[in-house]
Amino acid sequence: MKIQYFPDTDTLAIELTSKPIISTEAITDDLILDYDAAGKIVAITLDNCSKNVDAIDLQTLDLPILSLSA
Repeated sequence: MKIQYFPDTDTLAIELTSKPIISTEAITDDLILDYDAAGKIVAITLDNCSKNVDAIDLQTLDLPILSLSA
């Protein structure tokens, strides 16, 4: 899983898996979901992130860390 923020476009991109994207759906003007061949969500894009997310409260809770690579 990758989470990236692009300040030049104020976009938050969350890649859940590296499976190929087969289709994309705009849920709202700011929320886009990408799907794989099985219809599972593989990526989430949030445009205008600073208007939609309170990043000061960012928390990671109970994430299963399977391995850490340096």
